[in-house]
Amino acid sequence: MTAGRSIITLLLLFLLGSCGGTQSAGAPETSGDSAQQAPSVPASLPGSFVVGALQEGLHFLGYDPGPIDGLYGEQTQEAVLAFQEAAGLETTGHLDEPTALALADSSPEVRVLAIEALQIELTELGYYSGLIDGVFGEQTGEALGAFQEAEGLEVTRSIDPETFDRLNARYEAEVVDAHIAASGYQQAPPETVAPDAAASADGATTVLRPGDRGPEVEALQRRLAELGYRPGSVDGRFGGETASAVLAFEKREGLSRDGLAGPEVMARLASPEGAGPRNADGPRVEVDLDRQIIFVIDDGGAVTTVNTSTGSGRTYQTPDGGEAVAYTPTGDFMVERRIDGIREAALGSLYRPLYFTGGWAIHGSARVPAYPASHGCARTSNADQDFIFTVVPDGSPVDVYGTSLGEPGAGEPGF
Repeated sequence: MTAGRSIITLLLLFLLGSCGGTQSAGAPETSGDSAQQAPSVPASLPGSFVVGALQEGLHFLGYDPGPIDGLYGEQTQEAVLAFQEAAGLETTGHLDEPTALALADSSPEVRVLAIEALQIELTELGYYSGLIDGVFGEQTGEALGAFQEAEGLEVTRSIDPETFDRLNARYEAEVVDAHIAASGYQQAPPETVAPDAAASADGATTVLRPGDRGPEVEALQRRLAELGYRPGSVDGRFGGETASAVLAFEKREGLSRDGLAGPEVMARLASPEGAGPRNADGPRVEVDLDRQIIFVIDDGGAVTTVNTSTGSGRTYQTPDGGEAVAYTPTGDFMVERRIDGIREAALGSLYRPLYFTGGWAIHGSARVPAYPASHGCARTSNADQDFIFTVVPDGSPVDVYGTSLGEPGAGEPGF
């Protein structure tokens, strides 16, 4: 197995191992007679970079994984099944080793995206200072070797199971957990129910979650759209866009941020109470840092609410070896410029960015968690960014308000 193939295989297998089968990303696991509590901050809401890479690779190969949103839902699973059948593999719907190898051979794009994920982890942990370019070159190998040496592992400068397990564990402990701690994020217990209580007497589902489908999901989507959210097509399929819309609704209403539509969400959908934008004159954008949502007001005054993730307040290492704070500036700005495509930046890719001051932008990303986690920009889902990019012209006001985490003036633009 080549270094490139080993990287793509191990990245995909490790990070997607819990996403196979029918359980949706972000859904709580259950055992016995009662449901376990889901993690307080579901890592897959609304998705991971690696699942997004898989979806993009399937898309390149002509399969339809649904929205590239980082959620391993039913439509993505169906695309995996179709790929397996076409490749002559066992049709499991799981991203097993033969499937990962076949994807690596069939799609250079998937390999590039997986290496980018590796580079992002090494950058966040302070070992890599090069470009996030998806190329496993000398600098990436040296960074991986430095990590292995620090961990007391054999310095091979290539990915092996033990190295990747250790890398992922440190990334979760030092980066993901640190983002959450720095943000001060707290949430109430998620809306979970015991398996035997998952349906009422008339068969109605108590908690709707990614992967569900049917008339209840369709009604949920229709109501979210009526209220100015973006649940995607009103088709009765609870996919990534619907999960993102539910999360935006929970944030605006001050509810538990779990992306699940249970009794609490359903009750509030009937009588929403969350405050709207401060200014109804459009076109304009308002970024509410406290609630982690964006209001998009079009030129007719219609308000759309989308999920966002802004600066975490963490101190991080910049590619030039310095330090900066993941800080989102507050104030009254405007859309200064835009890129209709992907801007490859030192710490990751920015999808269709709208720059509102210096290097700070509102941009699309494969992962927009429930808490502040960016280096300072305002992340949105790629689907939401397509909408914002079209509705908000250059020169439109961008008002950023609320509590910005971290030390003012210590942020670096462009990250």
